[in-house]
Amino acid sequence: MKRREFFLSSAAAAAAGRAWGQRPDQAKLDRIAVMSPCFAPLIKGTARAGNPKATLDLMDLGGMVAERYGIHRMDFQHVDFPSTEPGYLQEFLSRMKKAGSQTNQINLDFANLNVSSPDSVIRMETIELTKRWIDHAAALECPRVMLNHGGLAPEVWQPAIATLKTINAYAKTKKVFVTLDPGSAWEAAVEVIKASGTYANPDCGNFPDKQSRAAALPILYRMTADSSRVTHIPDKFDTADAIRISKEAGYKGVFSITASSRSSSDPYAPVQTVLDILLANI
Repeated sequence: MKRREFFLSSAAAAAAGRAWGQRPDQAKLDRIAVMSPCFAPLIKGTARAGNPKATLDLMDLGGMVAERYGIHRMDFQHVDFPSTEPGYLQEFLSRMKKAGSQTNQINLDFANLNVSSPDSVIRMETIELTKRWIDHAAALECPRVMLNHGGLAPEVWQPAIATLKTINAYAKTKKVFVTLDPGSAWEAAVEVIKASGTYANPDCGNFPDKQSRAAALPILYRMTADSSRVTHIPDKFDTADAIRISKEAGYKGVFSITASSRSSSDPYAPVQTVLDILLANI
């Protein structure tokens, strides 16, 4: 898949413009996604909602985000989907397209099922479950899935690499990229990503300190499948500085907003805060 295929086609962009109104910063907005957990309190019927008064159906989330923010990319958690039956996935895809939107990435977190497990049976189960979600991603025309890599302790590097190679080989047949969020284990993750042929999905807020972030981000932005995360933690990190680092690294991919609305009186405000920073800096 070529890099330009990550971005909405001109026809889809035109449809989005007709549906929601073209915005002055549309070129920048086309490089921005929003993660579904940002609106967890609003979404009914998902494992993450936790709010009996939630009224927003998952199928309507893409349209709401497109209308309110002008953003036409969404990251979803695999636990968001109440069904993976073909009919449901086809309807979900249809609703996203109606909004001129695209699923940017599906984040897979299978608890103790991960590539770092020392148990070969668990690693095999991880492979099989991930393959099923790669199929679902392909059905949703989603170009990426992100895996939970586990701890990546030195003693499990080789089994983890072998597991990822198997997953990645299958993903290639479906034209889906496999990504990892390196986080605090970024140095180990870099080596595992290189060896397995997978990709980084860095989160600029997922580091223990400024020093490790400054060392990691220039490397990780060059190892992506054109998607990354932005977590705004103003008392710890300068979000605008992370965007500057991405530019210096030549990164031209998507920034996916992750923000919590659980403690906000306005559930839409945390995303808007990060969006304003991105529009001012990318």
